[in-house]
Amino acid sequence: MEQRGQLSSWNDDKGFGFIQPDAGGARLFVHISAMRGDARPETGMSVWYVPGTDERGRPRAEHMRADGLALDRPAIRRKPRPTASSPRRPAPSGRSAKPNAGARRPPRGQPVQHVGRKLVMLFVLCLLPLSGSALLWWRVGLPWPLLAYLLGSAASFVQYAIDKGRAEAGAWRTSENTLHVTELLGGWPGALVAQQVFRHKTRKASFQAVFRLIVGLHQLVWVDQLILDGRLLGQLSSAL
Repeated sequence: MEQRGQLSSWNDDKGFGFIQPDAGGARLFVHISAMRGDARPETGMSVWYVPGTDERGRPRAEHMRADGLALDRPAIRRKPRPTASSPRRPAPSGRSAKPNAGARRPPRGQPVQHVGRKLVMLFVLCLLPLSGSALLWWRVGLPWPLLAYLLGSAASFVQYAIDKGRAEAGAWRTSENTLHVTELLGGWPGALVAQQVFRHKTRKASFQAVFRLIVGLHQLVWVDQLILDGRLLGQLSSAL
């Protein structure tokens, strides 16, 4: 639900600032990617915002707009280009200023840390579900569980890639519920790989709690099917 506040500070060069809620309380961090409307934010303006938290639990605005209705212009979320009259920052003493034209930016992505250990973890987590699905196909001729894992993982990987791109561009995001539904339907292995490849959704505790619950639920189902001969789920269904 939207709440009202005032933009107590705003750094337009860096594209972020802080909102002071009208109802009182701690200030909220807000990034330009959360802004909607037809003009860039300014210090002192009245705004409506949707409160949330970042990956470390700190307060931040998930959505912000100026007081009043206006059409959304995505161009306002782009970093402003310096004009001819804009003063240039002096170069540090003893160093020459680096030209902006033709300068290469460092790559966004970073190599995945501890690849070997994470591959072993992926193998362990996928061992029961994929083995059980393949065994079910071989014994009963039922391919749907294995296909659900393969196709669901591909779909989940694509969802994470799209959501990561939208997050960097400041566009509308894929809802977390949509990501979790695809994971629950068998896409969690692809989601696990995508989280590490794109470094996405790995630090948000609430998201990871639901994701691990989904992975644990799949493990429990296959332990029951392959080791307990379905007795656990049978007892639960009879109790219900």
